[in-house]
Amino acid sequence: MITLSVDDNPTIVTSLTALLERIDPAGCHDGTTSGAEALQMACRQTYDVFFLDVEMPEMTGLEVAEQLKVIQPHANIVFATGHSDYAMQAFGLFASGYLLKPVTEDQLRAALGNLRYHDSAPEEAGGKRLKVQCFGFFEAWCDHKPLAFKRTKTKMLLAYLIDRNGAMCSTEQMVAALWPDAPFDNTYGNQLRVFISDLQTTFTKLGVGDALVRARGGLAINKDAVECDYYAYLDGDEHAQHLFQGEYMSQYEFGEATLGGLVQGFYD
Repeated sequence: MITLSVDDNPTIVTSLTALLERIDPAGCHDGTTSGAEALQMACRQTYDVFFLDVEMPEMTGLEVAEQLKVIQPHANIVFATGHSDYAMQAFGLFASGYLLKPVTEDQLRAALGNLRYHDSAPEEAGGKRLKVQCFGFFEAWCDHKPLAFKRTKTKMLLAYLIDRNGAMCSTEQMVAALWPDAPFDNTYGNQLRVFISDLQTTFTKLGVGDALVRARGGLAINKDAVECDYYAYLDGDEHAQHLFQGEYMSQYEFGEATLGGLVQGFYD
């Protein structure tokens, strides 16, 4: 599970994230003291649950929630506040919960057990186990856990395959993407095979080996096996339109061409 706790009091943010890490140690639990920053984070990362304080400076938790419902319409919003006065307004926003401070571990467990939107198993909900984020920095998860590769360039290779949008990539193309300033020779080709093996082994161990399509001298991503903000954007998904904020695979040079097309509206 991926959560974001938002409260203008940093001590409360620290407390909430610590409790969530105890309850769900395999999850990812972020925190911020700013409603505006929470909205920016929601544009870069999909969250399962937002925990919002109500009374905050600049933007109230209710105002943040209204915008979150546009950015991530199926995310759960749980208000954590010291006041009961806002309960009706909170549930008017279809909140998944309303907790009174100080929030206890038992309260959090109960809230997480009664969410409005459930993260159903992929085989039940038709969801995809592999998820990648292209807008902002490139990141990848399987079953909500960050993918861990033995080598840094293996992740870079995956990003390039995603960027190619399902097209079959030749050895020469992959080498040029991973070593943009180096001439092609057998040394890089041999290294590339190591990264391909690392990627295939990782996917196979996770039970998602079908995400890669291999052919003689070529490799591609199986788009049907991946949930991707970039692909959703290309399909005209409204949520993905909100996610794109002018950044695409920021850590990789080969993403610049695609970014240029996105900024100029070539893919709209």
